[in-house]
Amino acid sequence: MKGTGHFFLEGWNGNSSFDTDRIGRGSVFIPNLCLSLFGGIQPDKLTMYLEQTAHSLANDGMLQRFQILFYPDQCEWEWRDRSPDKAARDKAYALFNQVAEFDPVHWGACVDDFCKFPYVRFDESAQKIFIEWTTELHQSKLSSEENPLIAQHLAKYDKLFPALALIFHIVDCCTKGFRGPVREESALLARAWCNLLEGHARRCYSLLADDGLRSAQALSAKLLQKKNNKLPEGFTARDVRRNQWRYLTTDQAVQSALDWLEDGGWIRSVEVGGAGRGTGRRTQRYYRNPKLRKSENA
Repeated sequence: MKGTGHFFLEGWNGNSSFDTDRIGRGSVFIPNLCLSLFGGIQPDKLTMYLEQTAHSLANDGMLQRFQILFYPDQCEWEWRDRSPDKAARDKAYALFNQVAEFDPVHWGACVDDFCKFPYVRFDESAQKIFIEWTTELHQSKLSSEENPLIAQHLAKYDKLFPALALIFHIVDCCTKGFRGPVREESALLARAWCNLLEGHARRCYSLLADDGLRSAQALSAKLLQKKNNKLPEGFTARDVRRNQWRYLTTDQAVQSALDWLEDGGWIRSVEVGGAGRGTGRRTQRYYRNPKLRKSENA
């Protein structure tokens, strides 16, 4: 049986078969695996996945395949008491039903011996828009992008653009009766959406771009904690990581926090052990600034 991660990676392409063998349940064969996921995630959870992706050994490219990322602004809460828009709901449901039974060949898709599935092309104007956009992506954005994770994410926009354009085209086919190739209007919408999604993706990846500040803030709160303080005097990085506090779950995050706090005068490090044969390896121990203890007693 192939792993879950492999299943989702295969489903992202949408043009491959997939088979599984389950004990007691037989074999399941999917001739064309295509999967789209929509949902929400808490920023803390997203940060945890981003931290894993930032480590090359844990970066399997799966997170970058979540192309439609939104990081919404905080909205002021207000009381609302109104009925759902039934007309809008019925219109959306009717569109979903049409798309579920959509016959691409009937609506002008091409069929030949070289492609496994029916397909549509850009018309001349839409093709020009896509060429200009992808040229700027590769020659300008990707070549000058300093964040490797963002570069990996944007590199997959070559698929996102035509995928979005195709979705807009299918909607136009169902609602306006369009046939044939993807038109300029759909390509313009796809370009606008890619620009919008790039901004939101950068906001999501910026959760990692604090150089340890968030981890340092989390550790400083623990050092100031009066009750249930789980860090002994002369604690180690391992003592911190063992607690698995938020933003302090990995060796890199813990070390970044310790470096920040030592630079800020919150703690000082002392290397102990390993002075001679049989004394073990050198260990870095950290001691709190006495002023912190005074602030606790104040």
